Amino acid sequence: MEPFLKQVARGYFGREEFSRTCFVFPNRRSLVFFQKYLCGLVAGSGRGPMMLPELLTINDFFYRIADADVSDRVTLLLELYDCYKALNSRAEPLDEFIFWGDILLADFSDVDKYLIDPEKIFTNVKDFREIQDGYSYLSDGQREAIEQFMKHFKDSSRRGWVKERFLGIWNILLPLYKSFGKVLKDKHMAYDGMVYRALAERLAKESASDILNDAFPGTERYVFIGLNALSTSEKTVLRKMKDARIADFCWDYSSPMIRNPRNRSSFFMDANIELLGQSFKADENGLPQTEFNVVSVPSSVGQAKHLASIIGPSEGESTAIVIPDEGLLQPVLSSIPPEITDINVTMGYPLGASAFAALMAEINNLQLHLRGGSRGWMFYHKQVWNIFSSNVFREALGEKDREIITAIKAASQYYVPLESFKGSPILETVFRPVAKSLKAQDKEQIKALAVYQNEVIKAIAPHLKEKMPQEVEFARRYSQCVTRLASRELEVMPQTYVRLLGQLTAGESVPYNGEPVKGLQVMGPLETRALDFDKVIILSCNEGTFPRRSVSASFIPPELRRGFGMPTYEYQDAVWAYYFYRLVQRAGKVWMLYDSRTEGLRSGEESRYIKQLQYHFGVKLNRYVSKTDLSSNASEDTIPKPADMEKLLKERPLSPSALQKWLECPVMFYYSFIEGLQKEDEVAESLDAGHLGNVFHETMHCLFTGEEAMAPGVDPKSVPPSKYITADYLKGWSSRKADIKAKVRSVIMKEMNTVELTGRNLVIEEVITNYVLKTIERELEILPPGGRFEILGLEQTRYWDFEGYKFKGKIDRLDSIYPGKVRVVDYKTGKVLDEDVLIDSSNADAVMKQLFGTDSSQRPKIALQMFLYDMYLGREYGYADMVNAVYPVAKMFKSPPMQAPVCQDFCDRMKGGYCLRDGN
Repeated sequence: MEPFLKQVARGYFGREEFSRTCFVFPNRRSLVFFQKYLCGLVAGSGRGPMMLPELLTINDFFYRIADADVSDRVTLLLELYDCYKALNSRAEPLDEFIFWGDILLADFSDVDKYLIDPEKIFTNVKDFREIQDGYSYLSDGQREAIEQFMKHFKDSSRRGWVKERFLGIWNILLPLYKSFGKVLKDKHMAYDGMVYRALAERLAKESASDILNDAFPGTERYVFIGLNALSTSEKTVLRKMKDARIADFCWDYSSPMIRNPRNRSSFFMDANIELLGQSFKADENGLPQTEFNVVSVPSSVGQAKHLASIIGPSEGESTAIVIPDEGLLQPVLSSIPPEITDINVTMGYPLGASAFAALMAEINNLQLHLRGGSRGWMFYHKQVWNIFSSNVFREALGEKDREIITAIKAASQYYVPLESFKGSPILETVFRPVAKSLKAQDKEQIKALAVYQNEVIKAIAPHLKEKMPQEVEFARRYSQCVTRLASRELEVMPQTYVRLLGQLTAGESVPYNGEPVKGLQVMGPLETRALDFDKVIILSCNEGTFPRRSVSASFIPPELRRGFGMPTYEYQDAVWAYYFYRLVQRAGKVWMLYDSRTEGLRSGEESRYIKQLQYHFGVKLNRYVSKTDLSSNASEDTIPKPADMEKLLKERPLSPSALQKWLECPVMFYYSFIEGLQKEDEVAESLDAGHLGNVFHETMHCLFTGEEAMAPGVDPKSVPPSKYITADYLKGWSSRKADIKAKVRSVIMKEMNTVELTGRNLVIEEVITNYVLKTIERELEILPPGGRFEILGLEQTRYWDFEGYKFKGKIDRLDSIYPGKVRVVDYKTGKVLDEDVLIDSSNADAVMKQLFGTDSSQRPKIALQMFLYDMYLGREYGYADMVNAVYPVAKMFKSPPMQAPVCQDFCDRMKGGYCLRDGN
């Protein structure tokens, strides 16, 4: 197989005007390969050194003629906003404008590239009928599309807010387009469409030869190679050059599949050839027979791991790995066999995907979530912990820094105060308040934020040189973006500044070092234009990824776009189809891998191109399914029992939760209770089940301690417990929801170590408050009229021995409603079974077997807990005088608390048959 570019190079090399020819390509990658082929021809000709002809991309070609510089998107956006604000007295702030300013820039560029008359397309809707005769040059279909758009606005009585807002913007588009163009022209700035239109309009008045001679002195001929979809302005310019007999056109249009009229890949090419002609005929010796292989892989990263079985150790520049999903670049590079040492990554690595950019994003979010007040400045724990977890950040830390971080983590604070970072220069540099007024549009604050970002970069980047040298380059590029944006002196909110900075960094990428035309080629779909390879491996060959499912947002509705001949979804569809069929037409072997998982928004559907090959063109597809052998864990599933196990068990008290853990998982019991291994505390975003129970327990403790303890912020341990709780006391609290909620809030903030409640926690606060009120209501139902109950103990931790083993338990409440009867009260915010409480002689044996059974979901765990309490308290009060009372708060909205006398038969069976003997 001879590549298309090599065929063109061979066809033009040796011609008399060769050195005076300018070759124009769709992208820079095809230019580099063409240069390689030319160098090979020169070396093989024996002529000795010679000057290469001019080589340009199509975009550089237009900008060279226009003598203009490319303006970055953020600069254009800011200039556009200034024009918009001058035309709209009620203009929204830049912070809101940037959401759709990009859309306007793209629309203006399309209008210019396709030489649309702005007076016609941006005409005021209400004036449409007055000027509709001016559309006589349009086809019937185009006029019908425009009519379809306009009819939405004929009946003003049915206009909604959205239509009114659209009309408000639409009616200033024409003056905005004109004023924006004038400002850019005065400042010698331009966007792509503006440059293209200017050249096309200039050629209508001046000679193509004269214009090009000024830009390319000494050049006699221009050869356009491998172009595809052309805008109206491009067609106009190229047509003028053809008429002047100074341009040749080499279209890559050989494969029968591409030329098939029912294939969207031919959407543009027939018209291009008819308009501009075909100056070079490629593939005169025919095309190779291509072998197509389709591999189903139930994983995204798994596709990259499968590469090792496809590519061989001697793969070179004749093999290309195409990555439509940029997220797979790093897994692909990690999966290429080590024997392949020459690799060229044409995509570059996006700055936005780097670890350094991820760290800076968290640092920016740190500033956007600042909290200030009477307690001083504080940082939200989520950003703090994410920064601590960054590999890049950890590389810059010293021993003292790590000690401070360990202390901060141990404190588990929801908001971390500024003082916590004192004593570490790097922590003090990163963790300091800068964006103190998040709603203020203050350019001084933005300057300070930019200075802060650069100081953070200078503090971290030098530490990365040895172990993370690639991140140093990312740091340098990021700093350049910060400096460039800061030079604009923006008067915006910090959030807008961060968003604009994100747009700048999103367009940056750091190239990999390597020989561009040597070795295995790793590239994105756009880099494959005009290039050919013997072996092509396409990853993420899923519908929606390849081709990409993208419908660009636009203020110009589809009906108008279609009516004026502007690109729509069909345009993008045809462009992607051409990329695919052109890429595979000269390949000897094509591998297409797709992720077959079906989960969430991922359908697991293979690309339409695979179906088209199979059903439209009848191509034989070799299908494979990637499988991974599951290996069993060779480690031991048992842990040898220590010789001193019984001694260890007798040295420390066993709690009900420890015994429940032993029943659930003896290994977990061993590690946590014997070895003392505990999960590291983490800051919870919202109250989990355990925290919720703690808050309810403490609130009830305060309630039964007395009026003073219910004040927000008061520790109930500092208040003597009440001796008696009367019905009048409970009735008084049943009408004081606001006071109960204040106490609940205070307890939640203490539990979560925070200074405010937001989001889901506000809902949980309301839920717990209602739990407390319902519990009060149920207590009043239990009390006899005008009665009271005696508090014997609240949140008491008791210790006792049993056959040489120590036990402990925390009893929520001990009380007595009737003389001589003691209730053991336990609050439960989780699941409660009937078998946990309602135990008598008839079911005692069954409950005991269920408790020690293998089905943990049906295990009456609370029954074990209540047995331990009863076993201890029975010595003091006697089983016959005791009642177990469990308050399942969620169930109490439908039924009263669960109460039952202590079953002595059950207690005797438990003590006699299932005690912990000999360390078992």
